[in-house]
Amino acid sequence: METVATVNVVIFLIVYGIAVFIGIDPKKWQTWLLSLYGFLTYFLAGIVGTGNFYESVAVGVIVTFAFTFGGIITYWNRERAKKWLKEHGENEE
Repeated sequence: METVATVNVVIFLIVYGIAVFIGIDPKKWQTWLLSLYGFLTYFLAGIVGTGNFYESVAVGVIVTFAFTFGGIITYWNRERAKKWLKEHGENEE
């Protein structure tokens, strides 16, 4: 079971790392599905590692919040930059 949890954490880090780099839109259902996947991944890792239910829930919530917040901030910054470039022109001299 530890191997499954470890492999799942590695897969999560790769998938969510790419998602945070690209940015995730909080209005889309895929964002919330990814957040649920993150919570379940770290909850499973916490249960396997510590066996404590409440610590596992806390770890799942904290890690999911951190990754989701980072992805949303990246998305909002990208959208603001696109809006600014649209308003000010991309090739002004």
